[in-house]
Amino acid sequence: MNPLSILSPSGAPREDADPAWSIERVTSLHRAMVRSRVLDRVMGDLQRRGLVSVFAPAQGHEAHIYGALIALRQTDWLFADVRQGAAALYRGFDLRGWLAQLLGASSSAHSGHAHPTEFTARAVNFVSVSSPVGTQIIHASGTAQGMKVKGTQDCSFVWFGPAAAASGDCHVGLNFAGVYKVPAVFYYASSGDPAADEARLGPGVFADRGEGYGIRAVRVDGSDVFAVYAAVSDAIAKARQGHGPTLIEGITGGPDGTADPVARLEGYLTARGEDAEGLRRTIESNFEAEIRGHIDDLLAEGPPETASMFDDVFASPTSQLSEQRAGLETHRRRFAGGVID
Repeated sequence: MNPLSILSPSGAPREDADPAWSIERVTSLHRAMVRSRVLDRVMGDLQRRGLVSVFAPAQGHEAHIYGALIALRQTDWLFADVRQGAAALYRGFDLRGWLAQLLGASSSAHSGHAHPTEFTARAVNFVSVSSPVGTQIIHASGTAQGMKVKGTQDCSFVWFGPAAAASGDCHVGLNFAGVYKVPAVFYYASSGDPAADEARLGPGVFADRGEGYGIRAVRVDGSDVFAVYAAVSDAIAKARQGHGPTLIEGITGGPDGTADPVARLEGYLTARGEDAEGLRRTIESNFEAEIRGHIDDLLAEGPPETASMFDDVFASPTSQLSEQRAGLETHRRRFAGGVID
């Protein structure tokens, strides 16, 4: 069973993958992709200033993310790795709340007790990101089985990269999905470095592995947002109809590894008479100002109270937790001035 290919050469998006959307819908998609680039740039600045310890940029992966999101329903569940955190914003999650989680501010949904990129947004069905690689694949499979049992017509959608693809969790999650024919879509995004991916995963086309799991497989040009949309939309439709999961291999950078998804979409807009460069500049300026305004407020807000490390664990503290709390309080009294003996 050879995987279906939805690939196009570098340049303009495939005409047969163009969904013929209104310009308003395309510019909305362009806005989301440009905003993602702005987030990458501002978060990189915060890292250099030592305000954020870790942030995984999504540059080059925008078509993987937003081409998929536009094909999904709000009721579908998203399982991401550390590069797709901004997908929660596209779903409608509050920007300030998202930044609060990144900065570990006291108002964050997880009280600042998580890795900066371990975003969670329950209100928009964005499942908490886990730093251990590959775990989201199993979670997506299990959740999809629950959806199938309940007959909800909803689906799980999961992104993962080469590190997760090389994990045992990937094998378990795909095997489970293939056996139980769960309504899920597994989207593998290559790194953009074929040699590095081959060193990690071995030679061959990743989508070919779908046959071993009994899962339909598709390869798609991951720099072409319309082609990604077409592949995901078709896979989701099949899942809702009870035809089981699909494994999609998204080629980052397209077939030659150099294509830029934002530039390609801007080429599409320009060909239709839109001032794509002007739109980008306006989005960049306005969004960066909005982000930095929130960041200033959140830095002034400060981190959560130390007590939250104990109050937010169990409804009734265990003896071990109480002992740890007492130990911390003793330590703080002993070194009230920050002096170390």
